[in-house]
Amino acid sequence: MSKSKPPITITDTTAPFWEGVKHQRLMLQYDLQSQRYQFYPRPLSLFSEGPTEWREASGFGTLVAFTLTHFPAPGFDAELPYLEGLIKLDEGPRIFSPLTGASLHELIVGQRMRIVYGVGGHVFQFQPNTDFIDSTISFTSKDFT
Repeated sequence: MSKSKPPITITDTTAPFWEGVKHQRLMLQYDLQSQRYQFYPRPLSLFSEGPTEWREASGFGTLVAFTLTHFPAPGFDAELPYLEGLIKLDEGPRIFSPLTGASLHELIVGQRMRIVYGVGGHVFQFQPNTDFIDSTISFTSKDFT
């Protein structure tokens, strides 16, 4: 039985992030003192006692890990199985996201990824950016099956 997806809860802290998503812009908090980005949105910096500001990120990163999910998050049971990945954004933070645009056996750790919006009922997902693959990492899911 399919449950509905839980609503997105927007708070004062997360509002700039979700406003960016609405306009297809990935917004990250930036710590002015440490000159580092952070994700997920927080009321305070992870790195200093200084202020943070919101900055638009490139939307590009590198695939660090991925899995084929067989146990859904609430509201996603109709999509089983689905791909999820951990992407290290070019700005530094890591983001966990659904993946699109490739099968399990086409994904490569170290592969360049880019954000896409409004695909498959998700507010955003990441997909391979076929312009670049990090050749220093050379294993795929086939190496583990």
